[in-house]
Amino acid sequence: MTAQIAAITNQIIIFAILMAIGFIAAKTDIFTKDALNTLSRLIVKIILPALIFSVVAGSGVTAREFLISGRFTMGVVFCFSLLILASVAMSKLCKLEGKSANIYVALLTFGNMGFMGIPLIQAIFKEPVAQVCIAVYTLVDMALLWTFGVYLCSRHQKNSNPLHAVRNMLNPTTVALCIAFIIMLFKIPVPDLLMSTIAGTGGTSKYLTLMYLGGALAYVSVDNIIKKPSILVSTIVKMLVLPVIVYYFLGFFLPQIPRTILTIIVGLPSMTTVAMMATTYQSDDEYATEMIFVTTLASLVTIPIISVVTNMMA
Repeated sequence: MTAQIAAITNQIIIFAILMAIGFIAAKTDIFTKDALNTLSRLIVKIILPALIFSVVAGSGVTAREFLISGRFTMGVVFCFSLLILASVAMSKLCKLEGKSANIYVALLTFGNMGFMGIPLIQAIFKEPVAQVCIAVYTLVDMALLWTFGVYLCSRHQKNSNPLHAVRNMLNPTTVALCIAFIIMLFKIPVPDLLMSTIAGTGGTSKYLTLMYLGGALAYVSVDNIIKKPSILVSTIVKMLVLPVIVYYFLGFFLPQIPRTILTIIVGLPSMTTVAMMATTYQSDDEYATEMIFVTTLASLVTIPIISVVTNMMA
């Protein structure tokens, strides 16, 4: 476990450096808002799908190994149920209404798995079970994000309908995920040259996305955040309290590695994609950006803390 804490600490330091580079680039006009928007589209439409495809299709996991992952799937369902219930309760305690309440639930439910979670998990765990965990979680996460998540971001609109969100599942990330699952389950060979190209493209995710996050943070108003105590309170609940609760209860039915992976995922900062969805559906994108700002910065401290605390609980 000491080696795990060291690995997490090393990754967090790398994350901090990359975010600092992006922040400085924004402050020196290398990353303008237009440049960040272009980079965001590149990441979401090309780099993230390439990362997910290479992780799932190139995992070497057999169909049998994937199909016996029922207990981990139960753990994923438990985590999402807890996150949704906690976010709804917290939104009422914080007296949020309308767009802000809707986007709040989405921000607490969905963590930054693609941009931060996958690179972090891959750096810490080399065992094949980690690839299974990433594949299973990503499948559930993407299905919920592009249905329930879209509904939350658009439910304030008069013509909002949960069924309309299903069509939003047809995007580069979910298509890449579905193709990768078919390749993994049926052991379809992929030419090495093609796989190495896709893996190399996806491998840039950690560097580009963290520099993007650092650049985006440079355009957030800290004064507005101070006036919204709900953001600060929720950060503590999402990134410190809930991961400890999850780690404790998962210990009753999950082995140590899947248990730790899910704990890390629950403690991830809010998903950047939620802010993009909020903008698309004219929801409270300002609140979303501010929450992502705070949770992303906080994660540089809270993830190592959770690692130490769970190490003591093990």
